[in-house]
Amino acid sequence: MSKIKLIISQRVQECVQIEEEIKQRSDFIQSCVEDLEEIEKQEMTVIDARIAALIQEREEANERNTQYKNEVRNLGESWLSPLKERKERLERLNMLQRSLTAPVTKLPVELLRDIFNFYVDMDEAPWLLVLVCSTWRRIAFSIPKLWRYVLVTNNTTLTTQQEWDIGGDLGKITSSGQYTRCATEAELVQVLALSGTALLHVSLNLYGRAGDEDQGVGNDLLCQLLGPPTSSRIGDIKIELGGFREPQPLPLSCYMETPYPRLRSLTFSKNGSGWDTKFILNLLSSTELRTITFHSSVPSEITTSSDWASVRHLTLPSGTLAPSTLNEICTKVQNIQTLKHIPQNWPNESTPGITFKFLTKLELQCDPSQLHRINLPSLVKLKLSSLREWADSTTVVHPSWNLPALLKFCGTFSSSGVAKYLPSIKIPKLETLSLVIHSYSATFPSVTYSTVRSVELGGSVSSSYLLGALSAVPNALKVIFSPTRSHRLYVQAILARLIYTADLIPPMVSEMHFGTQKTPLTSKRPYPSLCRRYVADRKAASDQSFKIMVITSSRRSSDSLVETFS
Repeated sequence: MSKIKLIISQRVQECVQIEEEIKQRSDFIQSCVEDLEEIEKQEMTVIDARIAALIQEREEANERNTQYKNEVRNLGESWLSPLKERKERLERLNMLQRSLTAPVTKLPVELLRDIFNFYVDMDEAPWLLVLVCSTWRRIAFSIPKLWRYVLVTNNTTLTTQQEWDIGGDLGKITSSGQYTRCATEAELVQVLALSGTALLHVSLNLYGRAGDEDQGVGNDLLCQLLGPPTSSRIGDIKIELGGFREPQPLPLSCYMETPYPRLRSLTFSKNGSGWDTKFILNLLSSTELRTITFHSSVPSEITTSSDWASVRHLTLPSGTLAPSTLNEICTKVQNIQTLKHIPQNWPNESTPGITFKFLTKLELQCDPSQLHRINLPSLVKLKLSSLREWADSTTVVHPSWNLPALLKFCGTFSSSGVAKYLPSIKIPKLETLSLVIHSYSATFPSVTYSTVRSVELGGSVSSSYLLGALSAVPNALKVIFSPTRSHRLYVQAILARLIYTADLIPPMVSEMHFGTQKTPLTSKRPYPSLCRRYVADRKAASDQSFKIMVITSSRRSSDSLVETFS
């Protein structure tokens, strides 16, 4: 027992000693940590100071670098500036040398004149030619025809206006296309001097009230341009007026018995009634006036004028003219050669009997029963669209209409009965017949056109109508079928009927087209076997060459596909 106590006592003493050693080591470690923390604080202070010093050195280095760059740049510019100037001077000399030796400089002056005239005729400003080089400047100023286009306007919103710095006495010039704008009398005098004796083309683009100083165009400028002696040089006048509060008389010097002896063309771009009536009538009184164009309404004072005998070309406003107005005009223009934009329903019941001796082309949308009211001995091409639904009755008697010189007739009808009017049209020299009928029940009338060489049949018609039309042209050489119903079954039925009645097709036909670029057939192809069979039958019956062209639409592109069978 005592032995055990002795052992326990020894173990306790050993534990006490170990605890004291641990405490001593812990105190040592704590002192070491405190020493390390103190050393770390000292070192971090040194490092922070070093970092701050480095940052300051970097900023100072950047400042010195910027100063060096500026000094180098200034030094380089001082050295390079003369070199750059010398380079630019050499480039200008090189360009001048190349321009002097360019092939265009070897062109004859006469050819350059033609080129300049062609350039300006495309509605380009002649002032650009002046700025190219001194040679072109001299040549351009020597061509009066380039400077004959004069624009007088107070419209500052023209999008086509350009400003040119010409230099010298001319200074800055404003143009709109080929027209030179004249805002002052001095500018007008300059342009008139450049144009010499050339025939002037005058454009009056005015808004507000003509002759109003507060509108930017004064009476003095208009008087100098439209009055004598300049009026004797005017060959073309375009009038565009808008926003006029009331018609404004021009100066009396603008009114002479024959103020515009060389005027050949007159155009009313918008409203022509905003100007003085005397001025408009004075323009119409020119014995050389050949062309009148209206882009809007026709003023009543113009229709009542009797000075229309010299007019050869008349363009009416599209879709706005009343047939009664044309009835009043047409009795005064019987020597007309071109008549465009004829209103619908003309001629009508009120149209007097008229003869147009020189009219060669005409487009009409009217009641066919009224066509006999106009006599057209020289008409070569007629495009007729019927506006009246005719009853399918054989008792209707249509007045006869003679077209002794007509070579091409294009007709569009909306019912089966109106096609029966064809026999009343006497066309002894017809060569091309084009008919579009929008009626599947239509039947072709009993008529024969022995002079027709080309026939085009369109619309939605039956095979019986097609065969009837072909029998009416026994000497045709070319047949075109362009159905508006291009469904493959419909076209296939038409082709099958043609093949089974091949003996009814004119024997001289050497070319047949199914579909056109405007009205191609369906892209599905039920046609090749039928076309090959028909071509083989034609070859077996005759030695004459024959071919069929089928034009179909393409789903993959906008272009049509053309297939030929021969």
